[in-house]
Amino acid sequence: MEIYVYKGEWGLPTIDFDCCRILTYIKLTKAPVKIQTKSNPFTSPNGLLPYLKVDNRKIASYAKIVEYLSSQGFRCNKHEEFILINGHIENIIENLHPFFLYEQWGDPKNIDFTRGLYAYRTPFPFNFYCPRKYISKTNELMETLANFSIEDPAEQHDTASMMLNAKKCINWIAEKIGDNDWFLGQESSEIDATIFGYLSIILHATLPNNLLQIHLRQCTNLVKYVERITKKYFAEDGFCTANAKNSHRKTEEETSTFYTGKEDDENVSAKRKRILLSGFVALITMTAYAIYSGILHISREEIPSNMFQYDEDLSDDE
Repeated sequence: MEIYVYKGEWGLPTIDFDCCRILTYIKLTKAPVKIQTKSNPFTSPNGLLPYLKVDNRKIASYAKIVEYLSSQGFRCNKHEEFILINGHIENIIENLHPFFLYEQWGDPKNIDFTRGLYAYRTPFPFNFYCPRKYISKTNELMETLANFSIEDPAEQHDTASMMLNAKKCINWIAEKIGDNDWFLGQESSEIDATIFGYLSIILHATLPNNLLQIHLRQCTNLVKYVERITKKYFAEDGFCTANAKNSHRKTEEETSTFYTGKEDDENVSAKRKRILLSGFVALITMTAYAIYSGILHISREEIPSNMFQYDEDLSDDE
């Protein structure tokens, strides 16, 4: 079995809530699943990550993946606690998710930052389209819950109620966990997968405007909770772009050789052709996307009729 997720950042295994949630569930149940971070959402049945690949079968969405893993004996909950656990999970999602989603995909100060994170991890040219799906989902939720569009001016974004619910939810989680290792005491459950999915990203995401992070840092037991799970289960899966780039740069320096003046001209020429071709394809794709999305508009009326003039008497004068 293989699970396809977005590559991580900030020392976390992934940047995405649903991906982090399912990865935590897999770790807690010790399911033999290989993590794949070089993933393309367009290969997923629902066009989103995560998805699970079992032989030639693909299973998308957190709920369906958990259902399949449970059917294979990888359960995170005791049967007698099923109703209680589901109730707590629904309560957390109902109160925390709206403002969590808004901070990532709705806040004008954060939206470009989040879009860049997802676009960087999505193959070209799908990186133009994929982030837009998350923005659209966020916009639909804001219109339903708060009666505003994320495209409205920032002063019209009435998020006070959502933010209050999110902070109250974090306080409630902190009170429930207390000094315990897990939400229900000394044993983990699916609730912990959901909580870690939210809190780990809130705590570590470097959003320009992260109000929930400021509040979460005041709950010291939750900070320890996140760090404990990260260290125990994701010490080897944590990822940081800056560290990866420095490591890659160091490797290149160690393996590079000085230019001797005998470099193969054919290889250089082929490399230049590939770069030019890639640039040409990128230009065409971006132009097509701009026209399709309405960013670029071309009208025949905008082209003056006398733009090109031909001097019919030119040959006679000569």
